[in-house]
Amino acid sequence: MCWRADFDWTGLRILASAQLRHGAIPWRMGAADYFAGLELGESTPLTGSPAASLWDQALADAMAAAGRAVMEERLIPALLADLTRTR
Repeated sequence: MCWRADFDWTGLRILASAQLRHGAIPWRMGAADYFAGLELGESTPLTGSPAASLWDQALADAMAAAGRAVMEERLIPALLADLTRTR
């Protein structure tokens, strides 16, 4: 099962929990996806306690360095493209 969340500390915790409890596979939750979301603008300040991204340590590092959160709604075009891609 693929899973994604916001690029904020809570989102990283949610995905880590889903991985442990349900074997979830991160979907567009890597550092490259985070940077793509930042480029789209409308990010918000990253708040709260940092969390790890065990599936991509570069992600947590990038988020801490940028200090910005990216809500998953920013990635809707890419997510829809994934879902409509012919297999």
